[in-house]
This record gives sequence, C-alpha cells and structure tokens, in this order.
Amino acid sequence: MKPARFIVLATLVAFAAAASAQAPTARSLFEQGAQAYLKDGANAAIAAWLKGSALEGNTQATSQANTLRQIEDFYGRPESFEVLLENRISERSSMILAVVNYQKGGLYARFQVFRLASGTWVITEFKLHTEAAVLFPNSALYGR
Repeated sequence: MKPARFIVLATLVAFAAAASAQAPTARSLFEQGAQAYLKDGANAAIAAWLKGSALEGNTQATSQANTLRQIEDFYGRPESFEVLLENRISERSSMILAVVNYQKGGLYARFQVFRLASGTWVITEFKLHTEAAVLFPNSALYGR
C-alpha cells in the first residue's frame, strides 16, 4: 500500500473511531441522569433523563423526583450507580436495567429508550422500585 493511501485510510479509521466514541448511546442517557442525580439531586436527574422526550414537562414523570427524595429519606444519600443490563429491543429501542446504590440499600430502575431519527436517545418510559423482582425479569435476577 502506498504511503499516501495508508495515511488517508488511517485518518478515516481514526475519525470513525472518534465519532463513534462521541456518539450518544442509550446507556449514556441513563448515565448522564444518574451522574446529575449524584451531583445535583433528584430534580437534575429527572430533567436530564426526560430532556427531549415526550415525557419532558409531564407532571407525572417529573414527580418521580419526589420518589427519589423519599428513597433518600429511607436509604440515605445516593453513592453510586450501575448499569446491569442494556438489551437492544429493536434497531431504535433498548431497555436498560440499573441500580442506584444508596448508603443503606438499592433502588432498581428500568428505562425504555428510543433513538430519534436525529440519532438522539430519549426515554419513553421508566420505572423505579426498591424491589428488583418487581421490575426485572427473572432472567436478569437469576440468570447472572
């Protein structure tokens, strides 16, 4: 391979890798909200999770910040989070199962996310519960 062709090919590969590394993912949508929660609290998390979605501004969805604050009253402050599973449902939708770790317990989360034509991921549904078995399928609980 001629040196000029190699340089062009290497440059294209580097640009493609950089673009894919920066492309938002379904998982990163959850992680951004979780980071906002740890840093700035429940309202920040809900705002980050719902940004750009049909749920943004929905009072039932935004009231989930109250749920997070109630969990804090019970379990203490949030310390970390983990994405347990990201399952691709279709070309443009995924399901994310995660846990937020508090001082005295865990909050289990299920997020259904959808990729808009623009490439942006948005949340179309989410549920939070202190009992993993209420939200997670048996395969996620016992198949690990």
